[in-house]
Amino acid sequence: MTTRHDHDHEDPSVHSFILSGQETVFGYHLAMFGMAEHRYQVLVEYDLPTDILNTYLKDRAEHPASWHAVRNTEDMVLPPIGDGSVTTYPARLDRVTQTGNGEDRVWEPISGGFPARIKRVLNFRRFSEESFPEHLTYLLYGRGEEAHIAHRLVKRPHFEQIVSLRRVPDGVTQDDLGRAFELTVPAVADGGHGGLPWTVRPLPDPTYDAVLDRGAGGVLPITLMPGDERWWNITTLNA
Repeated sequence: MTTRHDHDHEDPSVHSFILSGQETVFGYHLAMFGMAEHRYQVLVEYDLPTDILNTYLKDRAEHPASWHAVRNTEDMVLPPIGDGSVTTYPARLDRVTQTGNGEDRVWEPISGGFPARIKRVLNFRRFSEESFPEHLTYLLYGRGEEAHIAHRLVKRPHFEQIVSLRRVPDGVTQDDLGRAFELTVPAVADGGHGGLPWTVRPLPDPTYDAVLDRGAGGVLPITLMPGDERWWNITTLNA
């Protein structure tokens, strides 16, 4: 039986972090608007044990249509990850495969237990009342020659999407990738999608003009080149 966390009144739970990257492995927390303990958008960089990293890379190569996730094996809450008081937790590695209409998924453990070590937290945000952005907005993150984008979540009805880019956009620095700055795609509206969930993936074209917001560092026009999709969800997120 789980106990309620005294500080933030959230139940300890299971949290899955979808993986992206090969040279450097990042985890994206799967959010749920309808459950307080999952009402967070979180991006971390993992330092996985060598055997787990090798299992992930091998299975990813053998199952290119599937995704992979780090899943905790003891119930926990997320705020201690955000404030840095928890940097390691017991976990397992899962293969995630879509079935049926693409919204049903099968989760298969492909490792035994291991310590999931968080090297750094790139983004940690609890959802609050805010308006939908006018245009599609993503978080840009990565390291080295690998870059990824994750849709910035606001409220129902929204969508989770992680895409690995075909290359790091020109002008984007390693510092930019490490800070998970927001970028917008001016040609594509977000705006809550007319009050209905997205039913098709955005960004089907090979390139998009985008604007990276570096905060006090100003804005940078960039060209996005979407590559492999690493996650898509409109169902459990909006439940």
